[in-house]
Amino acid sequence: NHLAAAIGNHLLAGGHSVLVVTIPDLMLRVRECYDGGQSEASLLDDLCKVDLLVLDEVGIQRGSSGEKVILNQVIDRRLSSMRPVGVLTNLNHEGLLDSLGARVIDRLQMDGGMWVNFDWGSYRKNVSHLRIVK
Repeated sequence: NHLAAAIGNHLLAGGHSVLVVTIPDLMLRVRECYDGGQSEASLLDDLCKVDLLVLDEVGIQRGSSGEKVILNQVIDRRLSSMRPVGVLTNLNHEGLLDSLGARVIDRLQMDGGMWVNFDWGSYRKNVSHLRIVK
């Protein structure tokens, strides 16, 4: 997450647009579309307009077929328009494959998309403001 934030900040400093959204928040926004809020098409357009979209917390969604369809649409639209999408997860490759499906993983790896595994421990325990005070 820290590395994605640094990349996003670098792009923002260069005048580019960046959106980092957790999957639970994205799915909440999609459900709001069904309650008469923003249309789903408009939401998808917004997600596809930004120069970089980072999908965070991938794998903690419910895993419903509807969620997979939404994620497939977002990733497919972005890649079709040559716009990058980053995926942040605590899952291994097999877990991500189970969570998103082979079609989405295939799209993410198209044209040189890479799976980069960071297998060191969590940074959170080293951040003093996140420590529990007893």
